Amino acid sequence: MALTSVPQQFRNLARLPQIVRVLFKYGFGDVASRIGFDSAMHKVKARLFNVDTRFTSLTTEQRIKLALEDLGPTFVKLGQVMATRPDLIPMSLILELKELQDKVKPFDTSGIRELLETELGRPLDEAFAEFDDQPLAAASIAQVHRAKLKDGRQVVIKIQRPNLEKVIRTDIGLLHWLAEIAEERLPELQRYRPVGLVTEFERSVLKEIDFEIEAYHLRRFAKNFEGDPDIYVPAVIDELSTSRILTEEFVEGVKLNDPKIHEHEEIDLVRIAKNGLRLAVKQTFEHGFFHADPHPGNLFVVENTKLCVIDFGMMGSLDQDRIDELLSFLVGILTHDVDRLIRLFYRLDLIDEEVDVRALRRDVDDIIHRFKSMDLASINLGAFLQQVFDVISRHDIQVPADLLLVGKALATIEGVGREIYPGLNAVEEFRPLILKVFLRRLTDPSFFSRTPRRVMADVTHLLETAPRDVRLILRRLREDGVNLNIGVEQLEMLSRAHAQGQNRIAVGIVIAAMLLGGGYLLLHTDLTPWLGNFPLAGVLALGWLIGAGLLGFVLFVGSVRSGGV
Repeated sequence: MALTSVPQQFRNLARLPQIVRVLFKYGFGDVASRIGFDSAMHKVKARLFNVDTRFTSLTTEQRIKLALEDLGPTFVKLGQVMATRPDLIPMSLILELKELQDKVKPFDTSGIRELLETELGRPLDEAFAEFDDQPLAAASIAQVHRAKLKDGRQVVIKIQRPNLEKVIRTDIGLLHWLAEIAEERLPELQRYRPVGLVTEFERSVLKEIDFEIEAYHLRRFAKNFEGDPDIYVPAVIDELSTSRILTEEFVEGVKLNDPKIHEHEEIDLVRIAKNGLRLAVKQTFEHGFFHADPHPGNLFVVENTKLCVIDFGMMGSLDQDRIDELLSFLVGILTHDVDRLIRLFYRLDLIDEEVDVRALRRDVDDIIHRFKSMDLASINLGAFLQQVFDVISRHDIQVPADLLLVGKALATIEGVGREIYPGLNAVEEFRPLILKVFLRRLTDPSFFSRTPRRVMADVTHLLETAPRDVRLILRRLREDGVNLNIGVEQLEMLSRAHAQGQNRIAVGIVIAAMLLGGGYLLLHTDLTPWLGNFPLAGVLALGWLIGAGLLGFVLFVGSVRSGGV
C-alpha cells in the first residue's frame, strides 16, 4: 500500500510526518518503508530521517519505549496498555514499557486559571483560598496542581491537557490506519493483533479522559475499603470536579518508589508490604473491582502504616463467574493441581481440537514442579505467573484480557512489596488469603446454586414467552391465508392438550436441571465441608437426585393416565 492510497484527510495531517521522523530517529526506518511511506520520503529532506547515533547501541525494546515517549501522550498511554497484555507482547518489551509512567513535559500554564474558571463556572478566588500555578506532577493525560480550599483543606487538582480529546482522536485514527497496514504488510506482527490492540486502547483511553468516571471509581473504591485500618483512599471534592477537572484530598505521605523510603525508620515497611498483598486479594476476589495500574508511583505510605492508592483512571471489574474462574486458576497453581487448570480451560472454551492438551499439561506441570522445588521465600510470583501465561499462549490459548490484567496487578503489587521488603514471602502470604476466600466461596450456597438458578431462569423465561410466541405463530399463519376451523369442544381439548404439553416440558426441564445440578455437586464432594461422615455436596446432590426421581415418576404416571405413552 503506497502513501498515495491513504485517504486525503490522513495525508494532510501534520502528525504523520512526525511519526515517520520519530521512526527513523530511533532506527525503525525499515518499518516506515515497509508500511508504505516510501512514496512520500522524497518530499522531505533526508536529513530529517537520519538515525540518531546515540540510540544505535540500545536494544529494540529500549528504542520502542523512547519512540513512544517522543511521540507524546497518546503513544505513552498506548505503551502502558501494551504493557498489560503479556499474551500479545513479548515479556522483554513489557518489562521496558512498564517504565512508561507518564514521563511527559507539563503543558503551558499561562491560561490554566482561565481554563479552571471556565470548567467550574466561577472565579477561581471563589473556589479556592490558594492555587499553585506550578504543577506538582505531569502525566500523559493531565497534570496536577496543589490548592487550598476555603475551609483550609489541602487538595490537588487534576487538570486535563488542553485539546486532549481532539489530539487523542486524531492519533487513534492514525493508529487504526497504521495497525491495518502493519497487519497487511508486516506478517511477523499479525500474531500481536495490532488492530485489536488499538481498539482495546481506544476503549480504555476514552474512558480514562472522562474524569467523572474516575471520580466514580474513587468513590466506589473508598466505599469498598471503608473502615479498613490499613488502607487509605483520598476523598473526592465533588463540587469542584467536572469531566475535565478532578479535585481530591491531598495525600501527605511517602511514595513507595522513593529511593530514600528505607531511611524513614518510623515506617513499618514489613506491614506495608503485607498490606499490599492483602489489598490485591481483597479488591480482586471480594469486591471484584481492582486498581489495574498499581505502579510504585501510584502507591503511598500515610501515617507510617497505611497504604494509600491514587490515580483511579484505569480500573478493572470482575463478575462472580470470573472471580470463581480466577480463584480456581490460582488455587490450581498454589496447590500444584494441573488437572484443575486443564478443566478450567475447557470450561472457559479456551481449548479446541487444535490444542495438544497432553503437551500443554506437560509444560504447565513442568513449570509448577520447577517452582515447587524452590525455596518459597525466593519465588518471584510475578515471574512465575508470567511463565504460566507464556506457556498457555505458546499453545495458542488466548487467556481472557481481564484475567491477564488481574495477574499483572497481583504481580506488580508483589514486586513493589519485595522492593521495599526483600524478605517478603509472597507465596506464603498469598496462599492462606486465596484459600480462605476460596473456601468461603465453597461454603456459600449461592456458589453451587448459581448454575441451577441460571437454568431455572431460562425455564421461567421460556414459560413466560411461550404463549406470546404461539400467538405470533398463529397470527402469521392466519395472515398467510391458513384457515383453522375448530369447534368450541375441539378448542377446549386443544387448550388442555397445549397446557399439558407445556407443563410436561417445564417439568422435564426442571428434572434435567436437577440431574445436572446433582451431578455437578457429586463432582465437587472433595472441595466442601463434611456433615458428620458425609460431604455437604454429596448430601445436597442426593437431595437433588431424589427430587428429580420423584418428579420423573409423577411425570411418567401423568403421561400414562392421559394416554401419552
